[in-house]
Amino acid sequence: MWTTLRTALPLVGLTAVGLLATDLYLPALPGLPSALNGTIASAQATLTAFTASLAISQLLWGAASDRFGHRAVLAAGMLLQALGGLACALAPGMTALIVARAVQGLGVGAAMVVVPTVLRSAFHGTRAVRALSWLGIAESMVPALAPIAGALLLTRSDWRFSFWIVLAALVVVWPWAWRAIPPHQRAAAPPTRGGYVELLAHRAYAGYALGHALCFGALISFVASAPQVVAVWLGAGPATFALLQAFGVSAFVLMAASSGFCADRYGVDRIIMAGVALQVVAAAGFLALAWLDIRSLAGLIAGWSIFCGALGLRGPATMTRALDVPGRLAGRAAGLMMFMAFCLAAVATQGVADYLTLGLMPIAAVCLGFTIASALLIIVGITGREKRAESAPT
Repeated sequence: MWTTLRTALPLVGLTAVGLLATDLYLPALPGLPSALNGTIASAQATLTAFTASLAISQLLWGAASDRFGHRAVLAAGMLLQALGGLACALAPGMTALIVARAVQGLGVGAAMVVVPTVLRSAFHGTRAVRALSWLGIAESMVPALAPIAGALLLTRSDWRFSFWIVLAALVVVWPWAWRAIPPHQRAAAPPTRGGYVELLAHRAYAGYALGHALCFGALISFVASAPQVVAVWLGAGPATFALLQAFGVSAFVLMAASSGFCADRYGVDRIIMAGVALQVVAAAGFLALAWLDIRSLAGLIAGWSIFCGALGLRGPATMTRALDVPGRLAGRAAGLMMFMAFCLAAVATQGVADYLTLGLMPIAAVCLGFTIASALLIIVGITGREKRAESAPT
């Protein structure tokens, strides 16, 4: 047990630092236009550039991981992340910040590919669900807690300080994570051409991976839009946004911590479907609040808690199913799944940016559409997996 924890915790920590780069400065977004002579849309573009670059990097790092090994990919990624973070902290204007965020996102993507691949290979069965739940906790705790910390930092410093904090955290965690990856975690099989096409041809992988990507993308786009929604729709400030996130992360951690137990008791696919159903209900609740113009913080908190808790329940299980692929495709499988997630998040975040003056409605509609599509795709994944099991030789 200690051996697996010694591998998992540093890698989860490295993932957390990458996510910190996304979310620590979120409370400063409303003030960026005045600080850097920009607009609300250009401020949101700093998020979109990071997310789009992160998405593209998943395909690059996925193929590179299968070809060159995990350590080489992490080394290159961490160097880019450090250089990009430094450029963000020193950016003289909005355009420079957008470019620097794109470089930073490219570097952060390396850990997003390597970490789930290593964890999935180190654990098996429902233990894999538990292992990936640790990663899932980090992937939701950081987007929820980082803005709280960012809001506190804003009371004592300006927006640049958040990037210095991320850079310092990377320097601390990087050597620890490097030692956690054994040298033999290198691709054993020669790389294949058309690996991504081969993955998408697998009905089970396509269903689970895209289903997970849709709900993860909905989460990221909601978090990215929430500061403006809280300001415009509720007329509140960073403290209210931080409160919303605190409830969301609490719900996620509670459900993610019980995900492995629930998988043992009820089955992996059942908890996935239960989580998807709860997310659809929560997103429908958001839309109802917006449509009826019920500007209730309590209602928003309730819906967000259900949404995050449901993702905590289903997320690790969905990732476990999606990454159940041949080892020679493991890096590509993780990379493609997160590529789809971040692409969807980037499109949704920038797509609603010009409409955030309308309040909750735009992002609520996106969340509902994404979660309904996710439910349909998960059904495709489940049926594909069942057919694959039936056709397997006994």
